[in-house]
Amino acid sequence: MPYTGRTMPRGKRTVFAMMCTECGGRIGTVRLHRQNSKGVSWKEYKREKYCIDDRKRVAVKLKEEKHSS
Repeated sequence: MPYTGRTMPRGKRTVFAMMCTECGGRIGTVRLHRQNSKGVSWKEYKREKYCIDDRKRVAVKLKEEKHSS
């Protein structure tokens, strides 16, 4: 069955672990496409999260875990 939508499908999303840049602990996970509809890559995804170990908001580093199915 051919895809008849207006935009091309972007494929499966990838699961990334959000790691603390200071202590290296795992803070959470996020599921992202390799590239969104605006052409922005997952590498451009910037986020600050609260780290329990450091007891403050820190920048996170994304580490690829697996392709979601």
